[in-house]
Amino acid sequence: MIADTSFIIDLMRSDPGAIQKAQILSQERIPISVSVVTIFEIYGGISLSIRQGEEKRRVINVIEGLPIIPLETESAEEAGKIYAERRGSGITMDPEDAMIAGICKFKKEPVLTRNTKHFSGIDGVEVESY
Repeated sequence: MIADTSFIIDLMRSDPGAIQKAQILSQERIPISVSVVTIFEIYGGISLSIRQGEEKRRVINVIEGLPIIPLETESAEEAGKIYAERRGSGITMDPEDAMIAGICKFKKEPVLTRNTKHFSGIDGVEVESY
């Protein structure tokens, strides 16, 4: 299962739904990973924060030990197709979400997100929420 940025942020904020979902996945031995795109988004947010040190510590506490999935060529190809397909259909999509979706599609892993509308309707991408 690949965690979207929203899930990581919710864990940082001690969101009860995210914490419960993480506990359930742990009990079911379903591993959680994050994409390098989520790392980019998180550190972009930290850089804009007035409490950068505190935010960075919170991020490290959440992502420490989680596998980080790279954006490989095949994932980038899938992401480009997803992004173009959405735009062609008149659906606005952030490039970062397209990259996360491309990684999920290529790796055949579901995306774990609070923002289901960002990923719903993408062929080959299973969406799981909390």
